[in-house]
Amino acid sequence: MLPSVASINGIQVKDYIQELTDEGKIRVEKIGSGNWYWCFGGDEKQERERQLSQLRKDVERVEASLERARAELAARRKQQDKDKRDGGEDEWMELMGSKKRLEEERSQLQSQWTTVTTTGEGKGVGLMREEVKEYRQRAQVWTDNIYVLEEFVRKLAGGDREIVQAVQRECYGEEYVAGEGLCELVWSS
Repeated sequence: MLPSVASINGIQVKDYIQELTDEGKIRVEKIGSGNWYWCFGGDEKQERERQLSQLRKDVERVEASLERARAELAARRKQQDKDKRDGGEDEWMELMGSKKRLEEERSQLQSQWTTVTTTGEGKGVGLMREEVKEYRQRAQVWTDNIYVLEEFVRKLAGGDREIVQAVQRECYGEEYVAGEGLCELVWSS
């Protein structure tokens, strides 16, 4: 009757009634060709009392669990205090002393590593390698220049070996190798 009197969609009424029935807020009974719906205030009161008693049981269970946890915490603190008095503090002090010794050793090793990896000028190994590479390139350029000059001296001397060797001995000094000229540089990595 509600849809025709209040101009409410019948499907909405049917859905709402089905929802109330599913939640147990109303009861439905088929009498003849129609459905009859009713609810009793006592049913709702009984449901709330049942929920309240369930919540009280849950609270009691949680409170009991809390008391057990507090008792366990107190027992653990008492045991820790006892351990401290019975030598646990000595063990802790020993471990702290060991930690301090290890930190000192680490800092000493760190300073040794720094000393090994740097020169007196503060250059690190990587920087020294770069410098060596640069010096090799420069030495190679000057060696090539010397060979060019030797060829020029040979042309001026007209192929006379004695004149060329005399010039080489004079210019190279200790670096002169008889019969070969300038000694070769030996590179080691």
